[in-house]
Amino acid sequence: MSDTNARNPLIMPYMKDLLSLNLESRHCGFEHCRIKDFLSLSLNFATQLLQAEEEEDLWAALLVAVTAAEGLGFNRAFLLKKDESQDVFKAIVGLGPSSPEEASQIWESLRARQPSFEEMVREAKLSFKDPSPAFKALLEKLYLIPQEGAFYEKIQKGEKSFLLRKTENSHFNSFFEALEVDEIALAILNTPPSTYALILVDNFVTRRSIAEEDLYFLETMVLLASMAIQKIRASQELDRQKYLLVEAEKLSALGELSSKIFHEIRNPISALGGLSKLLLKKEIPAELQAYLKTMVREAERLERVLEDLFEFVRPIELERQPVRLYRLLQTALTLFLGVFKESGIHVTFESEGRDPIVNVDPKEMQLVFIHLIKNAIEAMPEGGALKISTSVKEEGVIIRIIDSGTGIPKAYLKRVTEPFFTTKTYGSGLGLSVAKKIVEMHGGTLTLKQGEKMGTEVEVLLPKEALINGDSL
Repeated sequence: MSDTNARNPLIMPYMKDLLSLNLESRHCGFEHCRIKDFLSLSLNFATQLLQAEEEEDLWAALLVAVTAAEGLGFNRAFLLKKDESQDVFKAIVGLGPSSPEEASQIWESLRARQPSFEEMVREAKLSFKDPSPAFKALLEKLYLIPQEGAFYEKIQKGEKSFLLRKTENSHFNSFFEALEVDEIALAILNTPPSTYALILVDNFVTRRSIAEEDLYFLETMVLLASMAIQKIRASQELDRQKYLLVEAEKLSALGELSSKIFHEIRNPISALGGLSKLLLKKEIPAELQAYLKTMVREAERLERVLEDLFEFVRPIELERQPVRLYRLLQTALTLFLGVFKESGIHVTFESEGRDPIVNVDPKEMQLVFIHLIKNAIEAMPEGGALKISTSVKEEGVIIRIIDSGTGIPKAYLKRVTEPFFTTKTYGSGLGLSVAKKIVEMHGGTLTLKQGEKMGTEVEVLLPKEALINGDSL
């Protein structure tokens, strides 16, 4: 710690708090003294990562996590994102004071307001958009051009973090001079196959030495952020592919994307959900259980979206065989018997003539009925009536599934079978698209219209060529 900062009366209250924390840590051990605060921060951080929709959301959550007093407590943190066109890492955002005086003001404000983690993330995002002139000038000085040498070799080998001291790393003199420190730490934020960004931290005001446990926890935070970046990038790519798919009908474009999503996202999301479920079985404070339940719920929702996507892009090769239509419908309905009872949905089944035998792929056609019944159930959250009917006409076999639910606005009826279009708060918008795709592969059609009084009517028409026992009907 420099004498100047030690004598500065503006930061003395914080220095007393820091000294108290250090003495307490020596007495009872780092793990026992701070594990509860760090666990709470970790849960808040992971929840924010699951909810992040833009990279800026993630940057704010990460920088808050590494500078928060209950977390790593670094004085400042910067994100140096790689500019692929120039092969250089440039500081684009940062969090922390630009002077000891500003540090005192920030810490006093935080101590008085006690903002939540979510509130600090929002404030961080605002500071990114309008940094002070001094902080903006500091960001412009922080850039790194990877060169042949020890640091470059460490990046190539995949090392996760580095502790750099001024006396040992002359290559970083510009950093030490700009930051006015003698010690910094760098952590690598990887998005395979390349390095996405560097996280730079220092203790500009307190001059506290960076310990090994600080680097360990910093690596943990950055690893979680790396997985979240991959999720966001895949989601953004999915949106881009959605536009191509709807406008140009290039379904093959999603094949490559789905493979990336399953390998790069599903495993980390499943891991987060599984670890959260495991923690819920442990004896943890009640106030932390809500965060864990949110993480489990969000992870399960993302897994369902991935499953829908896989169902949509998977190659379908029909294996037709004669099958009784009623059996297919009854099997699909059986899967939802518990849901019907719990939701208060009354089901009726009507038919004209005898049981049609149709030449279809039973697994794929049953999947069609499952998607349609599931959509009908979701349209009746308060209960209602579900009517299923079959008939044989000159044009072929007609199956109607009619619900008494909320209905679909007329303007949306032609769009609800488009990939990714959905009127639900949660959902991928792929269920009806999958059903329509399978029906059309059988040579049929799937159409929707508003019910006579309320709800929605879905009509599946299988061509007369699919009917095997037509003469006997």
